[in-house]
Amino acid sequence: MAHPQISAVLFDMDGLMIDSERLYTVATNEVLAPFGKTFSWELKSQLMGRPAHESAARLIEATGIPYSVDDLLVVMDKKVEALFRTVQPLPGVVKLVHHLQKHNIPMAIATGSKKKNFAIKSAHLPHLFDAFSTNILCGDDPILEGKGKPDPTIFILAAKMLGHETPEDRAKVLVFEDGVSGVQAARAAGMEVVWIPDPELVRTLGNQHDLNPSHQHSSMEDFDPAAWGLPPYDS
Repeated sequence: MAHPQISAVLFDMDGLMIDSERLYTVATNEVLAPFGKTFSWELKSQLMGRPAHESAARLIEATGIPYSVDDLLVVMDKKVEALFRTVQPLPGVVKLVHHLQKHNIPMAIATGSKKKNFAIKSAHLPHLFDAFSTNILCGDDPILEGKGKPDPTIFILAAKMLGHETPEDRAKVLVFEDGVSGVQAARAAGMEVVWIPDPELVRTLGNQHDLNPSHQHSSMEDFDPAAWGLPPYDS
């Protein structure tokens, strides 16, 4: 199948660029265990990519744990901070980012992660994140006015950072996402989207979704830039 010619690329981060979604699961289960609860993939699929406060509120509502949103976020931050300092890139990500940088393809990160957590996750990975310079939009940036995925605002504003401001421009933007809300946000923004979900998320959703990504891969290693009109990898 022929894909549209792409002129800019946007990346989600957690679970897409780096193996941090797994760490959120570990930390969340540690919080839930004293109350006899577990963090199912059915619930996780509803929280991925959303702003931290919204995810915390949904977790509290779904599980009934006796936390306020702010208290839960403090507890979670303490649990995940040490884990974040050693998180590693997922397969194929560094190769693609360096390839796009080499060929001067405009790119940005649009993540629901808070700025504080982004800084912790990225500090030990300059070989990956330095390629984006200041083209990074985090979920708690005031410019978003509290709007998070599946609202398309974060992708629309990230595209504007790259000079893609009109609906016609946005149709030439390719988004990489692993989460349900992220795919929905990219589609609502009028962009192409490659979905690279965790296998457990695929099993959880089954065929009961209408996400309609432009393409789906099991790993970034399977992505072929040339299929999207981007410079091909060196043979």
